[in-house]
Amino acid sequence: MKSTIQTGLWTMLLLFSQQSFSQTNSIPASGNVGIGTTAPTTKLQVNGSARIDSMLVVKDSLIVNKTATVKSDLKVMGKATIKNDLKVTGETVLIGTTVIKEGDLKIKALGDSTLTGDGILLITANGKVKNGGELKSLIYAETQSSNLACATDGNGGTIYVAPHWQASTNPQRMFLLNSSCSPDPRLGVGVKPDAKFQVRLNKDSELTPLIIDKMVSNNPAVAPYKLMQLDHTGLLYAREIKVNLNAWADYVFEEAYPLMPLSELKQYIHRHKHLPNVPNAEEMQEKGLNVAQSSTMLMEKVEELTLYLIQVKEQVDAQQELLKQQQETIRLQQELILQLQQQVKP
Repeated sequence: MKSTIQTGLWTMLLLFSQQSFSQTNSIPASGNVGIGTTAPTTKLQVNGSARIDSMLVVKDSLIVNKTATVKSDLKVMGKATIKNDLKVTGETVLIGTTVIKEGDLKIKALGDSTLTGDGILLITANGKVKNGGELKSLIYAETQSSNLACATDGNGGTIYVAPHWQASTNPQRMFLLNSSCSPDPRLGVGVKPDAKFQVRLNKDSELTPLIIDKMVSNNPAVAPYKLMQLDHTGLLYAREIKVNLNAWADYVFEEAYPLMPLSELKQYIHRHKHLPNVPNAEEMQEKGLNVAQSSTMLMEKVEELTLYLIQVKEQVDAQQELLKQQQETIRLQQELILQLQQQVKP
C-alpha cells in the first residue's frame, strides 16, 4: 500500500511539472537542455536565475555576458576574460600575472576630489594601499627587473616619482638612485629640475632656500649651530670654504718667469685699464668669478708685486750706497778746501 501511494505521488508530480513547465523547458533530441527556453542552442541554456549550492566545475571557457554575483570565494586557476564590469565587494586574491590591456584600473576607495591629478599612490610596508592622488601608473616588484616596463602616464610621458624614504633604517635616509628607467635622476623643489638639485622660489618670496645646521644639544630649546645658509638674494653664508686647486702661483719665482718691466706694465695699464692675465670688468660681470682661478691669479699678482718690491729695494739700496759715497767725497773735498785755505793765509 505504501509503495502504491509513493508511485502515485511521483506520477502526479511528473504530470504537474509537465503541465506547468512544458512551455518553457525542453529536452529535445539534439541533446541540448533548455531551462526557461524551448529552443536551447547550447548543451545547457538557462533563461533566468540559477542557484548552485555546491561546486560548479567548468573545464573550458566561461562567458558571462551580463552581471555575475559571487557571494563567497571565486577562484580562477586559468585565464579569465572580463569584457564588461567586474565588481568585487569582498577580498580578491590574484595568484599569477594580472594584465589590463585596455581601459583603466580604478580603485573607488581611493577617490578623493580634493587631491590633484598628479599625486601618488602609496603602498605601505604591510601591503595596504592609501591614496595620495590619482593613480596613473603602478609597477611593483620585490627586485628590479630589466623586463619591467618603465612607468608612464596615459600619454606616454615619464612619471616623476618621489624620493625613496627609508624610515626603518638607522640612520633614516631619503634618496634617489639611478635605475634603467631613471638613469640620471634629478631632484627639484618647486620646479622640474634642469640640474641634479634645483630649488625655485616664487617671484616675491623671501624664503631662505637652503639652511644646513647641526644640533649641539639634545635639548630642543638650544638653537642649532648653523653651518651654511643661502638667502633669497643669492648671498651665501658659511663658516669656512676650502677650494681644491690644480696649481699655485709659485711659478712666478722661477728664474725663467717673464716678469714684465715696470715701464711696460705702466703702458699696459694705460692701454687696457687692467693688469695682465686678469679678466676685465665686462668679462667678470658676464662669466662671474671662479674662486680657484681668482685665488691663483691674485697670488700671482702678489708674488709679482713682491718681485717688483725687491727690484725697487735693490735700486734704492744702490742709490743709498752711491749717496754715501758721494757724501764721503764731498766731506773729503771740504776738508781739502779748508787745508788749502789755511795754506794760502799770510
